[in-house]
Amino acid sequence: MAGSIYVFLKKGVKKRLKKYYRALRGDHFDNAGAVTEQDYAVLKQGIDEVRPSSYIEIGTGKGVSATHVYNYLQKNFPECQFYTLEIFQQHYEAIRVKYLHSPTFHALLGLSVSREETTNPAYDELANYTGPVNTLRNLLQENFKDKKVDIAFIDSRKGSALAEFLLLEKYMSPNGIIFCHDILNRGKGVEVLLYLQQHKNRFDFDVLDTGPAGMIRIRFSH
Repeated sequence: MAGSIYVFLKKGVKKRLKKYYRALRGDHFDNAGAVTEQDYAVLKQGIDEVRPSSYIEIGTGKGVSATHVYNYLQKNFPECQFYTLEIFQQHYEAIRVKYLHSPTFHALLGLSVSREETTNPAYDELANYTGPVNTLRNLLQENFKDKKVDIAFIDSRKGSALAEFLLLEKYMSPNGIIFCHDILNRGKGVEVLLYLQQHKNRFDFDVLDTGPAGMIRIRFSH
């Protein structure tokens, strides 16, 4: 555990998780997934630990998190290449235009994986989706052949997060960190947490009470 903030944010998590275990495999979740100041504190501490040259965010949304994190990277690690992936055209266009002249900011449009790799509720939600697919897969295959991902932040949708995690773990640097949002609200982090629990010997992970949604912080066992 890297610092006191993690110890503090771990307190009380077991009680909150226990409350939701009965519904972990269900499709219902509490839609309270805004990124909080405590989430940002955890992300920033992870950035300071890893000193990244690459950062991938899955799920741009309205760009609040992308803006916050990218500004921090520009101030402290200006050479870091920042990638943000978004499935909705309007959100993608907004963030692309905002950072059009920033050479280290890369906005990508499309579903991160294929629909066939997702589970519900994402699978049903994507029934009529006709946009680009495999955006994360293509990014990793094309840009990370000779280098590794230092930090990844999964903040996409329930039903696609595990497929994204399984793809990312193959490309992470030995000391890299994957953060997954939305666990204490039974969101996308649930499927990732179940996988981590089944493969405990491969990962060091903590569930952090960063607010209503919570976050999982994942590193690889050495």
